[in-house]
Amino acid sequence: MSCTNRIVVFSISAAVLLVSPPTVAAAADDAPSVLALTVGRGVSIAAAERRAVTLTCAPSIGGTHPNAVDACRALTDADGNIRALAAFTVPPRCPQNFDPVYATIDGVWRGAPVSDHGVFSNMCVLQATTVAVFNF
Repeated sequence: MSCTNRIVVFSISAAVLLVSPPTVAAAADDAPSVLALTVGRGVSIAAAERRAVTLTCAPSIGGTHPNAVDACRALTDADGNIRALAAFTVPPRCPQNFDPVYATIDGVWRGAPVSDHGVFSNMCVLQATTVAVFNF
C-alpha cells in the first residue's frame, strides 16, 4: 500500500470517528436520575427537625421538590456532583452565626449511584453553595 493510500484510508477512518454519534454518552443521558434530598438542623442527619424531598430529573422532571426545574438544571450543569455546584468566585454574603445544617443526597444520577452528605455552618451557606438543589 502506497503512502498516499494509507493517508486516504486514515483520513476516512478519522472522519467516520468524528461523524459517528457517541452512543455511550447518549445512553447515560437517557438513564434515570432520581434523588432523595434531606436537610436537617445540626451536625447529623439524626436531627429532630429535618425535611426531605424527592427530585426526578430524567426521564422527566418531577418529584416533591418545589423548585425541581432549577434544581435539575443546576445538577445537570454539575453532572450530578453537588460538590461542583458552587459557581461563585466571591464568597456569599451570609451571616457568620453557627447554626449547623446537615444535607444528604442519595439516589441515581444518569443511572449511576449517588450518595453524599455535608455539614454547612448555616442555611444561607448551604443554599449559596448548592444553588437551587437544597432550596426547599
